[in-house]
Amino acid sequence: MRLPTYKELKRYVEVEGWEDKDKKSSKKKSDHHRYVFTTPTGARLYTRVSHGNEQIYDQEFFGRILRDQLCIDEAQFWAAVDKGVKPRRPMPVSASQQEGIDAKLARNLIAKVGLGPSDLVDMSQEDAVRIWQEWLGSGRT
Repeated sequence: MRLPTYKELKRYVEVEGWEDKDKKSSKKKSDHHRYVFTTPTGARLYTRVSHGNEQIYDQEFFGRILRDQLCIDEAQFWAAVDKGVKPRRPMPVSASQQEGIDAKLARNLIAKVGLGPSDLVDMSQEDAVRIWQEWLGSGRT
């Protein structure tokens, strides 16, 4: 495992757009920068980065930073540091994706309309209703 310097850790949070809490605070500056980030799903992440340029020498410590504070993997970290590529974070699930399709409607779409179960996986309730209504309007029963 490649281990970063604190300067590289700071580069990561800058690439992803973490908010530097020390810039807003009027408190006496400590030996760490404090950062906060809100993910697209609304999770709030916190990390601290030392002011120094030293190397992080402990693999377990760096692993905990990645897993518990940054919530990314090593490849995402180095892509951000080396290439300026922001990590892909999970997006919030839309209401139509959370709902799913009504069971009776799903059975009718499969048994009568002729759709397969795999056709229904990413389908919204609204699309399922539209397809069912079109089928009913076609006169096929």
